[in-house]
Amino acid sequence: MAALPTQAAPKQEIASKRAQAEEARRQLAELGAQLEPAIERYNKSVAELKQVNAEIAFNQKQIKVTEANLRVSQVELDSKLEQSYRVGEPDLLASVLSQQSLSQVLAVTDLFDRSQNQAADMIGGLRQSKKTLTRHKQDLQVAQDRAASLKAERAAEKRRIDAGIAQSQQLVAGLEDEIQQLIAEEAARQEQLRQEALAALAAQEQATAAAAAQSEVAIGGSVAEVATAESGEAQSAPAPESAPVELPPTDGSLGAQAVSIAMQYLGVPYVWGGASPGGFDCSGLTSYVYAQLGVGLSHYTGSQWNEGTRVPADQLLPGDLVFFHSDLHHMGMYIGNGQMIHAPQTGDVVKISPLMDAYAGAVRPY
Repeated sequence: MAALPTQAAPKQEIASKRAQAEEARRQLAELGAQLEPAIERYNKSVAELKQVNAEIAFNQKQIKVTEANLRVSQVELDSKLEQSYRVGEPDLLASVLSQQSLSQVLAVTDLFDRSQNQAADMIGGLRQSKKTLTRHKQDLQVAQDRAASLKAERAAEKRRIDAGIAQSQQLVAGLEDEIQQLIAEEAARQEQLRQEALAALAAQEQATAAAAAQSEVAIGGSVAEVATAESGEAQSAPAPESAPVELPPTDGSLGAQAVSIAMQYLGVPYVWGGASPGGFDCSGLTSYVYAQLGVGLSHYTGSQWNEGTRVPADQLLPGDLVFFHSDLHHMGMYIGNGQMIHAPQTGDVVKISPLMDAYAGAVRPY
């Protein structure tokens, strides 16, 4: 009997460690939510910098082309002026009087006109090329200044994120194994949900094959309750995280295909700035999935908000992009039944969750 307390102690210690890890993970989630706006601002600066760098490259190329054209035009004009100086300009009146017929007179007149126009065109072309060169140089300077500003913004956001990551590492110090175990358990749960979802999709495809005329089926359980909560209407309780996945019938649309692809990445770790199967953040996940279907989306929530058609809350379909918070700093992909796939925050994995209360709207990107 005296040995029982010593046997119970390790179990109590394990339970205590797990409780500490769960509390640390909860704090990690809160910290991750606080970091997410900075992460999306970082993504924004990266996306804008990519565009500005393209503008810089374009203007640099145009400057080279314009300078080359200027050199050629200047050589041609110099040659013409030199020739005119050496041989002198022909006398139009004398040339006309020396002709034998009206057709010869007209030919000589036309030759003089074309010679004069050619010189005028060369001078005008030079002036226009110089204006073009000046404009491209000005545009290049503006783009280079903007690039420097974006690089500074990106660096500032990275410092904020790195500071947050360092703080998160302090939170889990000494609890790394327990945190990894919790993450592994969540990844396993998401894998189970994925298998359930794939089974549900297979069953639905068999059912729709027997009724091919049914091309589109309305879905329920959307976020209409969230959208109307502010007007005082009753809001139903959100589905628990452990609820089985209930998918609407697939219709082969791009949205349904996107959901099927996204299902493959359930359990993939959250990585800020990530947009590959090695790790995703929220906008990185949706941009990567739709890229597999030939739909280009920016790796930034604010841009994706404008890269599709607005969808009312009661008309959501699988594959629609759903956004949260007034600054749109978080997003996911709707899968039906009031649920979405998303990459939540540092310390978590790509998972299926109920739509959040801070619902801001949705777009259909195809």
